[in-house]
Amino acid sequence: MKVYEAIARGLSDMGCTELFGVVGDGCVYIIDSFRRDCNGHYVAAVHEGSAVLMAQGWARVAGKVGVAAVTHGPGLTNTITPLVEGVKAGTPMVLLAGDTPAIDREHAQNVNQRGLVEATGAGFEMLRSPETVAEDLARVFYRAHVERRPIVLNIPVEFQWVEVEYQKPYLRLPETRSVIESSTDMDDAIGIIASSRLPVVIAGRGVDSPEAEAAVLRFARRIEAPVATSLRGKGLFNDDPFNLGISGTVAHEVALDVIGRSDCLIVFGASLNKYTSGERGLTRGKRIVQINPLPSELGRCTPVTVGLLGDPGLTADAMVNWLDEAEIPGSGARNDDLLEELKTYHEKARTKLVHSTPAGTVDLYEVAFAVEEALPKDRVFVTGSGRFMFAFWNVISVPNPRSYVDGNGFSSIGIGEATAMGAARAAGDRPTLLVTGDGGFMLSGLSELATAVAEQLDLVVIVANDGSYGAEHIAMTMHNMDPDISLLPSRDFARIAEAFGCKGLTVTSSDELQAAMSAVATRDRKRPLVIDMK
Repeated sequence: MKVYEAIARGLSDMGCTELFGVVGDGCVYIIDSFRRDCNGHYVAAVHEGSAVLMAQGWARVAGKVGVAAVTHGPGLTNTITPLVEGVKAGTPMVLLAGDTPAIDREHAQNVNQRGLVEATGAGFEMLRSPETVAEDLARVFYRAHVERRPIVLNIPVEFQWVEVEYQKPYLRLPETRSVIESSTDMDDAIGIIASSRLPVVIAGRGVDSPEAEAAVLRFARRIEAPVATSLRGKGLFNDDPFNLGISGTVAHEVALDVIGRSDCLIVFGASLNKYTSGERGLTRGKRIVQINPLPSELGRCTPVTVGLLGDPGLTADAMVNWLDEAEIPGSGARNDDLLEELKTYHEKARTKLVHSTPAGTVDLYEVAFAVEEALPKDRVFVTGSGRFMFAFWNVISVPNPRSYVDGNGFSSIGIGEATAMGAARAAGDRPTLLVTGDGGFMLSGLSELATAVAEQLDLVVIVANDGSYGAEHIAMTMHNMDPDISLLPSRDFARIAEAFGCKGLTVTSSDELQAAMSAVATRDRKRPLVIDMK
């Protein structure tokens, strides 16, 4: 078979079922063979950057390595911002990139592809020869999984039509579930926990299975500590009555108070970055025990008292065994007073958070509470980047961390839209909710509506349309400057969405919001729904 056929077959043999891309002469033959010969599903994006984001959204929800394919030159340069997003978000994916013939130095699309890729922080591998297809494919998948970042496989076009004997790629990923049950670090951690009077357990997306979640919760209950999550750990501990919700800059008032007063934080599978730590205000002066399977993550963002290298779930169970053996009592931090505080907060949250707005607009918290009730609880929730996120993060629930995806690794607008489409492909029969802003939607969301329609995605899009680049409007106003340059022209996103084949609705009042939520409940699940929220 030809090299391009061997690459397509290799993708399929390694379990790749979804390929995102934009065809060009550097990748079209691989894509076509994957679709025709391997019965793979190809999602045709409008823009190469969107194809990479779709692969990342799919990877985040599926828990596997996402795959995209683009052509050489401008096909690759169009992926630069999404590659940076994938690096910063720690998303494993493989990007197949065609490259111009080495013999043609004057090729119009010739560019230093290695230099471009490495500048983003992504990994780069060459397809070394037609005979090394299997080995090179396995290597990029291995690196993507282990390094938790995008890896680009650079494929010279002159190789693709060479005849080769097919070899099946061999890929065996290392077992990473381990625990150091006895060490000086473990002794110190147990001592810190035993002496704490108000410990709080914080878990992140590294608690990546129901078994690990159950183990961490057993530990929290054993030491009688309330639990909280990082933003990307959203969905953990949903049914625990002492769940404080998200820790950090978006935490609610009860969580801020409890975490702020705590004397010890035990952090499982979270980096404890500046957002989770509330710009360090929630970690300052505290003893911190951090558990992570990656040594590079221990103390990377916040200095910790003790770092334990190991699987979060296995380490949690090991610590419970040590606590039981030493007959160390619980802290008493899970008490009736805290339970009453949390109950009161949740009962009054809607009244406290929702405010009246000028005629022709609706409050975003009112929207968030309405959407929370309208969609099934088993869903995928995706956000773009912008001020609107804060109204939805503490209101919209998800069943587990893999059901929450954001486009905030690089804090770039226009990331969430395509990411949500890839997430929707991985969501199965669950609906996907995307919340985005009008600026980001205009930047990259509109054109990819064509992809969402072609794929018949069960996608509900909420466009928070305030007619401005909101953060810039606020910043200019704070400096007593005229913010008119941050304002956007009025656009009817519902009608534009309808032109692409979506169902479109506009909401300008509470009554229209309720009507829209009824439409959400009765929507055609094979037709994306776009709601323009004024």
